[in-house]
Amino acid sequence: MSPIAPRALPDELVNLLALHSSFLTALSLHYAHNGTATPVDLRELTVSVSRVWRKRRVAIDDIRLCVGVLGAGPSRNNNPFYLSDYSGGKICLELHDEHKMAAVGSMNEAALQAMFMEGLDHLWKTWNATHGQQQKIKARPIATPKRRGRPRKVEIAQTSIQPFVDDAAIPKFLAQLPHAEITLCPSLAGVAPLHEKGRKRLRDFKDSVRQGRAQKKVRETTGKENDTPEVQVQPTQAKITEFTQVRKANLLDRILAKQALAESLPAPASPAELQRKAALQRSEDVLGVLSLLTASRGGGSRISFSMNALIQSLQGSMRTISKEEAIKCVEVLAAEVAPGYVSIVRMGTISSVVINQAMRPMDVKNRLVSLGAGC
Repeated sequence: MSPIAPRALPDELVNLLALHSSFLTALSLHYAHNGTATPVDLRELTVSVSRVWRKRRVAIDDIRLCVGVLGAGPSRNNNPFYLSDYSGGKICLELHDEHKMAAVGSMNEAALQAMFMEGLDHLWKTWNATHGQQQKIKARPIATPKRRGRPRKVEIAQTSIQPFVDDAAIPKFLAQLPHAEITLCPSLAGVAPLHEKGRKRLRDFKDSVRQGRAQKKVRETTGKENDTPEVQVQPTQAKITEFTQVRKANLLDRILAKQALAESLPAPASPAELQRKAALQRSEDVLGVLSLLTASRGGGSRISFSMNALIQSLQGSMRTISKEEAIKCVEVLAAEVAPGYVSIVRMGTISSVVINQAMRPMDVKNRLVSLGAGC
């Protein structure tokens, strides 16, 4: 194909060539920053092309047109681009695997622009051969002096886009230019049935809501209309009433069944009982700390501690035990686990804990099991 000078083309084709050149420039910048392995989102690419072109806002169909013309010429097998649908309104431009490594260094914009012009010229020749006679494309008259004799016959068939083509043919030619197809992304092909199933359920739900609203409007307007629509609404109203009664009965049965099950189950433990069981589970560790504290005090069969000092010692020796839990453990030891070994003496607001080493319990584990510490 011989190169076509831009000034020799109609304005529409010049704008199309400029659009494709801007498309290549924006795409080269994207690949320079992000690489060629990542798909290019057309929502971002159209904004970049619009900034480079500065004619108007570029749409996705413009990108499809550029890719479609590249894939329609004699060099269609060298078209490196294709479009993929990632669902959710995300359409991406991707490179074929054999062109990814070639585009890593830099994309040959001049070669792609020449291939675009070649594809455009090929489409023009094909379209002109089919529609040229129907459109009756004629050359524009050239101002020449009048001559005698028979006028020269104008050549109708054109082999390329020439500057003297009829202006009315260009919009028709541009309207039929091919657009690249958008194929579903292979990774989404497996989950497409699931998405379609979800969309079908959503449509069914919306249809049921619309039908319910329509029936409600019919019921509201029944009293204001003649008897004919009232007769038509009565069967539907009877079905709705019957369904509502059945649904209420089923709901009541389920509520009664849950109540019966709750009554058959044992009563849940009270907060006080839960605190008691937690104290029983810590009793063995607390007894060990008490043994160490009494040993550090020296001789004597009865050793007393103030409640506050003992609580601080327990919190320093045991992790994750609060003041309330420590007091509860001491009370459970004095009342249930080792009543003779540990005793609490209260004098007004002052409380003391007395340890009688002569009453030290021997089988603490069995005692705790009998009290329900393992439950």
